[in-house]
Amino acid sequence: MRLRELLLGLLAALSLQGCAGTPDNGVVADVDESTGDSLARPKEPLRLATTRPALSTVGKDYLLIAPVAVSGSVHRGLYLWFAIGSTVDRELHGLSAPGIDRIVLLVDGMPMSFDLVDWSERSGVEPYRVPVKTHRSFAARVTRNQLERIRSADALSAWVTNPSQRSPDYELVRGHPSDWNTF
Repeated sequence: MRLRELLLGLLAALSLQGCAGTPDNGVVADVDESTGDSLARPKEPLRLATTRPALSTVGKDYLLIAPVAVSGSVHRGLYLWFAIGSTVDRELHGLSAPGIDRIVLLVDGMPMSFDLVDWSERSGVEPYRVPVKTHRSFAARVTRNQLERIRSADALSAWVTNPSQRSPDYELVRGHPSDWNTF
């Protein structure tokens, strides 16, 4: 019995050693089983936040952003995935989630605007589990040049608009655009 435990331990150590030699490039690839599409994305999205003092003293609204490469279908291409979420319970104030028409990124102070479609029109699978209640997620086609401009930014913030208002600025609170360098 002791020899068996020793052999199992040795096999486990050897298999872990083999894994340690595998480079970690920070990119995750998944398959959308409903469509067969392949989705490649960074391990974590960037997280931007804005406070909502009129609704909550501690609650925040979040904007999560990540590039996602979709291959294998008519929607193949490079997209930015956006998710809008919140820790604010708007129902307590009799409010619904705000509408979203456009997301504008400020990349080193220069606005970059995106046309949005629901993420579900591009893929049946969300690329991330979001740690806050998500109102909606969107896809926006992005070029390699736009992605490179975002990736090399020193400063990134954003706002969202709907027909009646513009949100307060969302500021980067987790991650950095350079995290996408391996993507």
